[in-house]
Amino acid sequence: MMTQTIGQVIRRLRKERNFTQEELAEQLNISAQAVSKWENGTSMPDISQVVPLASVFGVTTDVLFGVEGTNAAEEAYRIVSEAEEIKQYGELSTYLAAYDHLLEGLQKYPNNLVLLNNCVGFGLSLCLPENGWLYAAERADEIASETERQAGLIISYSRSPSDILRAHQVLLLLYSSQGEYGKAAAEAEHFPERTDFTLHTNMARVYECRGEWEEVIRHLGIDNSYAIQTLEDNLARLGKAYYNVGRYDQAIYLYESWFRTMEAMFGERFPSFHDFDSGDCYLLLAQAYLASGDKEKAMENVENSIRFYLDIIRPTKKIRLAALRENPPLTVHGITDIFISVPVMKVKLTEKLDSPELEPLRDSERFRALRDEVDSL
Repeated sequence: MMTQTIGQVIRRLRKERNFTQEELAEQLNISAQAVSKWENGTSMPDISQVVPLASVFGVTTDVLFGVEGTNAAEEAYRIVSEAEEIKQYGELSTYLAAYDHLLEGLQKYPNNLVLLNNCVGFGLSLCLPENGWLYAAERADEIASETERQAGLIISYSRSPSDILRAHQVLLLLYSSQGEYGKAAAEAEHFPERTDFTLHTNMARVYECRGEWEEVIRHLGIDNSYAIQTLEDNLARLGKAYYNVGRYDQAIYLYESWFRTMEAMFGERFPSFHDFDSGDCYLLLAQAYLASGDKEKAMENVENSIRFYLDIIRPTKKIRLAALRENPPLTVHGITDIFISVPVMKVKLTEKLDSPELEPLRDSERFRALRDEVDSL
């Protein structure tokens, strides 16, 4: 079913991609007047120009002709589901394949917010160097540029405050990584100062008044999860800052206090949220102890980081991280199940032990024993 004329579609796609009529004309080797006539509906592109036009805009010819499927939303969710099935934790090539699958979906549905939000999430993971194995160095610039464009579309078209704020955060992280600190600071201005301006905090208040206590538990549990993850991430970054200015004692106090707090809340020690892909608080603490000259304490925290996983690997040959956080004294919900195969776990643990910061410990008997256990997986 045709919902727009081809001229209207050309105008919309040109503006979304920030092309002037002159810039679009130059790419097609035609006059700007011809583009203007298309958009005004006084003429149509020659059939030989249709495919080049679709290529310039990065869409299918169906989109160019304004032909929309009757079930675009369902199709978008199907594409997202397929992308999720493609990716395999620890394997960059599968994440790139999933990302490309989403991009193909956007060629057919260029303004679909479901696809845009998922693409932005994948893109940010792939284009930031600090994301470790997820960083796609060879395509990072291309992905960053596309992610910036997609975040702008979300801000322009979405009516969801959370989607818009997330898009602003994506831009903040991109600009910071690229050294464009003025732009990054401008994006930060879009965020509220108070930490209780959240969907789940306010929904919990609604359900309190209605007396629906199970819903209160669910919403506050989700909010607690986000709050703990955010607090831990901030503490890890603060500890790194202390470390980098030589205030090792303060970094140690910070990390040790955090682990004591987590143990009090959850009844046992387990790996932090801030672990494989964004750092490891145990290893950050080990580095601080090494810098202060305490190799014994440093080794103890390396063991805390590694042995936890060694102790929970079961005959199923997979580790269900979310199961480790079930039924704690503090209700926490909304943690996604992550299943990690033993071969992938071996790679991740080896990467931890190969960290250059742990070089002073490599000759110790305890370190070698730990390495042997990982190698034997």
